[in-house]
Amino acid sequence: MKIQSFKAEGLAQLSYLVSSGQFAFVVDPQLDISTYIDAATSLNVKIDCIFETHRNEDFISGAAALAQRLDIPVYHGPNADENVEYASCTSDGDKFNVGDLLVSVLETPGHTKDSICLAVSDTAISDEVIAVFTGDTLFVNDVGRTDFYPNEEHEMAGRLFESLQKLSRLPESAVIYPAHGAGSVCGGGMADREFSTIGYERRNNPKFSIKDKQRFIEEKVQETHYYAPYFEKMEKCNVKGELCTIDITSPAFIGNFDPFELSNQCYNNKIKIIDVRTKDEFCSTHIDGSLFFGEGLVSSYAGWFLNDNDKIIVVANSGEHASSTVLQLRRMGFNNVKGYIINLPVLTGDANVDKGLCSLSLTSAKAVEEHFDSNKSDWVLLDVRKQDERDSVAIDGSTHVYLGHLSSSIGDFDKNVRYTVYCGSGVRATTAASVLRQAGIKTVDVMEGSMKAWQKLS
Repeated sequence: MKIQSFKAEGLAQLSYLVSSGQFAFVVDPQLDISTYIDAATSLNVKIDCIFETHRNEDFISGAAALAQRLDIPVYHGPNADENVEYASCTSDGDKFNVGDLLVSVLETPGHTKDSICLAVSDTAISDEVIAVFTGDTLFVNDVGRTDFYPNEEHEMAGRLFESLQKLSRLPESAVIYPAHGAGSVCGGGMADREFSTIGYERRNNPKFSIKDKQRFIEEKVQETHYYAPYFEKMEKCNVKGELCTIDITSPAFIGNFDPFELSNQCYNNKIKIIDVRTKDEFCSTHIDGSLFFGEGLVSSYAGWFLNDNDKIIVVANSGEHASSTVLQLRRMGFNNVKGYIINLPVLTGDANVDKGLCSLSLTSAKAVEEHFDSNKSDWVLLDVRKQDERDSVAIDGSTHVYLGHLSSSIGDFDKNVRYTVYCGSGVRATTAASVLRQAGIKTVDVMEGSMKAWQKLS
């Protein structure tokens, strides 16, 4: 038995190729299906089938594309909200033989109504379950979110509790392989490790270790999660198998460009420029009107600010960096990438030369403290972190708007007020500042070091 895992960076999504002898199956494939085909070829195994542990909301599944390419079946759990057109339904107790492996289906609703887990035994040695693919039901140090069904949060949390009890009856030594790792929007407290065991999680996982159903439900419904606008499109794609022939080629290099013209197109909503360089590089020089999603923010936050038909240009440090960014965007259904730019001109200080380029000001934690001391009425300190971060620790006197909600809240901002933005480290605050400036709120700066710097003052 061999298990090969594949991680989609940014999304922190995990998929698997599981093989025995000359045969294999794939769990929760990503859209770039050549990854699994190449891996199977190198192992000299034939992929027999595909399992999806649930309907995904945060990326386009590659199951339909892989099934079409290899002419193999896809198995999906029962009780899906809509008929999954490219898959066959599998239910609790169904069993599949792949080489010497026995794959047993466990219905585990809670995260979604169609969630399943896959308990695997290596029958060449024993019938005991040795591994379990837990989808978004059980993570390392966390469990799945249960807020995808409005007005059914309590019911879904209760169903997840029962599903977890089913998993807890598996052997303690069974290794778990979840569908997401740390950084995913599908959970909140995942550990950096991407595998664990049933026994370890039963003892140490804060939610899995809860034995009282009512307490579990109460804790789950109090969680704060966010639903990015593009999720709705992902759900539709992942029941119809749309976009299964999506182009995964490299974007075009834009060698000659006029920053002033591109800036005008940004402000006229003709293009969206996505800058994925570092925070410091963006603050130093960027195309006026561009949005910052560097340092790993594309998968987490771009979906809040992009629309299906947006024409996108990527500003990156290299062609490889741009290609990686475009792949992340395409996994999320944003396919209209027109090209990429590298080597932005450096600001000279000459207004005629620098047309279309600008910088973003930084301010220190000490300066923020002094602003509070002077009680300025034309200044606002804006916190763009998640609600649970703010509940844990916040700067007294600051205003809170979650980063993903900025676009829908723009009308509440006063263009005559100066905004200093902070987050945990300054990275998300830079994105927020770029969003505000693109919306016409020009008096914006970023608190350098943000919460980390503030805490060092005391």
